[in-house]
Amino acid sequence: MARTAVRAGRSMVSALTLLQWCSLARGLTVGVQSPSPTAARLTIVQVTDVYTLENFPRLKTLLHDVRTTNPATISMLTGDFLAPYLLSSIDKGHGMMRMINETPIDYLTWGNHEADIDHKEVCGHVRGYRGKWLNSNMLDHEAMDAQQEYDVVSIVSEDGTQTRRIGLVACLSDDPALYANFKAPGAFGGATIDCPWGTLRRLKSKLEDDERCDLVVPLQHTYVPDDHRTCREFDIPVVLSGHDHHKVDEVVAGTRLLKPGLDAIYATVLTIEWANAQQAEPTIAAEFVPLADYAADAAMAAAATEAYEVLAPLRNSELARVPAHFRPLSSSNSRGRVCSMGRLVCTLIRNAVNTDRSLGGEHVDGCIIMGGNIRGGADYSPESFFSLETLEAEVKPEEVVGIVEMPGWLLSEGVRATHRGDPIPGWFQYGDGIDECEEADAITMVAGRPLERDAVYRIVTKVGDLTNGQSAPFTDYYTSHPEALPPKGNYLNIHSLLMSYFARNLWHRMWEDIHADDEDGVLDALDLDGDGQISVEEIHAALARILGMSTDCTQMALARYVHRFADVNGQGEVTRDDLLRFVRDEGLFSDYEDGLRVTA
Repeated sequence: MARTAVRAGRSMVSALTLLQWCSLARGLTVGVQSPSPTAARLTIVQVTDVYTLENFPRLKTLLHDVRTTNPATISMLTGDFLAPYLLSSIDKGHGMMRMINETPIDYLTWGNHEADIDHKEVCGHVRGYRGKWLNSNMLDHEAMDAQQEYDVVSIVSEDGTQTRRIGLVACLSDDPALYANFKAPGAFGGATIDCPWGTLRRLKSKLEDDERCDLVVPLQHTYVPDDHRTCREFDIPVVLSGHDHHKVDEVVAGTRLLKPGLDAIYATVLTIEWANAQQAEPTIAAEFVPLADYAADAAMAAAATEAYEVLAPLRNSELARVPAHFRPLSSSNSRGRVCSMGRLVCTLIRNAVNTDRSLGGEHVDGCIIMGGNIRGGADYSPESFFSLETLEAEVKPEEVVGIVEMPGWLLSEGVRATHRGDPIPGWFQYGDGIDECEEADAITMVAGRPLERDAVYRIVTKVGDLTNGQSAPFTDYYTSHPEALPPKGNYLNIHSLLMSYFARNLWHRMWEDIHADDEDGVLDALDLDGDGQISVEEIHAALARILGMSTDCTQMALARYVHRFADVNGQGEVTRDDLLRFVRDEGLFSDYEDGLRVTA
């Protein structure tokens, strides 16, 4: 039969049947009936921005059910799956790729965070992937030999009266701000990321004219404003995208934009159908399906559990207890609300700066951190403690902060600018002592006192976030006043800052709980082998034996930090002389904070 080469004008788009997302309690509503013998139907199941293995076993079940109704079903993950999350920082993405291959996911596309792990590891994952890795706008990538610039999916009606061809184009964001922190040769091994819209324009023409496609579907990893540009500039019925972590189902300039949100909590189920050979324009139907409604495949669930076993030493390594006013502890939707984990981390950073004597009394009034930097996306159990796993999962190890002087009016307007409208990565989190009023559209409290608009506050924050465009007031002010930003040499690594803070608190607590009258009593209690020195191993044992903390025998990171803090002389060992100097210089119990007890 003669195929129709789609010239998808606005008249075509407006004529499409755009079924709105149906939020039902359970079950699938799109494509539940098998296509008629004359129909050509493609079903697409999409997930995006997946930082956990948890939902792949359920996704496998969903795909099985959908394929039972329509064998012409394809699955795809549209970017951000190799990073950033704790497991991938340990296993370099191998657990994720195993789940992707076993689900299986038919198509992968690039996300910006695939650049976060070692480039050679990523190239190995590309070449080991069993499906089709689509890459339309980074054509000089080192592993392009194992990728495709585009793909064409052919679907044939059961009675053979029609064949339809659907082209898939995959474009990654070229926003330079996403890749500004990569050292030479740059993100993705120095590959060039071409303009998504120039790429789509070129390939859409090629797919329609040369490949005789009836329809082109863009697969994007771009923020909503960029997706809107695609909708406005191209005559296409539907765009599947990722990058934002919240669900989006809207029609812009006649084009349906679908984003299912992060972590495969929901999957997009999209059907594209021509009822017969005479139908020129397809019917488009879509919904977001909650994966919780589907039983987990047992074998895959076991594989996911096995993959996470490498995290057991971190999970069992307690850093501190969590105060009641931070519970329930959660980092979910950190891009759309001030979550309790965001408040906790900001409070910890503020307290760490204010109690670190090596900073020379650099007192700060508060801490603000963009929600995109609180990345765990987890709801923690009531009995959970703040563990090494929690720290690694929530904050990237390389993240740094600086101390910035900020007028009160700017602090208020800069934070509030990110709290209006849809979720964004820049949704500012803040710690105890800072408060806001929705009705007044303002920050009302700083350091536990009413905000003064003309006062200048010292705020610890991720300095680069002040000029990345997420908050227009901050970007405008600090772009015009770069002298107000601290030099990079004064930046503080968050992990190092917090680990030192925990170590200091725990060393003080250890002295207190031993109930010794002097340093000799402390030495006797901790020096188990009687050699006159306190080793890392002996401190590790004391964390559990004296403080009752959860520890893991294979993970001594916290004990090393405590040992380093206790080594006042800096000679690599903790002796009676170190204990004497500690009492003299630090002052027992003078201003330490018990666990995560907070101060204004």
